[in-house]
Amino acid sequence: MRKSRAAVVGSTIVALVLTTASPSYANWSSFLDQVMNGFESRRWDDGDYSEVIFIGCDQGDATAVDVELWEDISLGYDSNKGSNHLTGCFKSSTSLSHGEWYGLPGNDYYFRIKTVWGSNEMSARSVGVDTTAAD
Repeated sequence: MRKSRAAVVGSTIVALVLTTASPSYANWSSFLDQVMNGFESRRWDDGDYSEVIFIGCDQGDATAVDVELWEDISLGYDSNKGSNHLTGCFKSSTSLSHGEWYGLPGNDYYFRIKTVWGSNEMSARSVGVDTTAAD
């Protein structure tokens, strides 16, 4: 009788740990402060569609930014899903730019700053990720 009770308690603890593990959030927002070429964002879980949104980019010497989307491959080389050239967010502190990627396999993703044009760094008042193509 003790063995079966211990097995139930043990499997309950394992189930509790698995259900309380930190998830990879799909939609999130933050900001960028003086990031340079090669900067990588936090990861998010996605499938099919991702949109990266920049609002109020630094208006110093920077005029544009190339943003790449990368699929985070566990135990392998990450896969580049292409880049978008963003310029609109550099017009004012409330101007918006966004890049979109479609047909993505379900996995974790991150964006990478490939090139900041006109400067070696940039900031953005807001940066966000949206994984819902419907909006």
